[in-house]
Amino acid sequence: MSQFVPQVAPRPERDTARIPIIPLWGNLIVPLQGDITDAQAAQLCSDVLRDIQRTGARGMVVDISGLWLVDSHLCAVLARLAASARLMGTRTVLCGMGADVALTLQSMGIQLEGVETALGLEEGLLLLGVQVLGGRNASAEREASLKLADEMLGLSPSAPPKSAA
Repeated sequence: MSQFVPQVAPRPERDTARIPIIPLWGNLIVPLQGDITDAQAAQLCSDVLRDIQRTGARGMVVDISGLWLVDSHLCAVLARLAASARLMGTRTVLCGMGADVALTLQSMGIQLEGVETALGLEEGLLLLGVQVLGGRNASAEREASLKLADEMLGLSPSAPPKSAA
């Protein structure tokens, strides 16, 4: 007796090398991670510009905090992407740049004309006009975290102790 072995149709390969482009409140977020190849960088440019045309995005935040290496070629690609986006009416904010990358870019004389910069994603979105309603500002957030730390260390009680009567 022969056994029945079902034939499974091959699944289409997913392109896991593509860089995600996240639409969010009329803007695009482009998180770059790991090591970006030249082919990925070229594909990113065409994908982003297509998405700008499709969505009418007013702004774009490119987050480079997850990159392992930022070389002169990638910087040139980012500069071209930002210039092309600007021609389409989209502002570009570059965020997540570390001190070593900033020093390298400065020493190589690379200038990112027309690209705004921010320390992190939240600040980048704020530059584009995205605000959280009902949220706390940075100083209120810092104060709340310090209060919580003090409470956890027993330095300031969250509520006055009850007196025994």
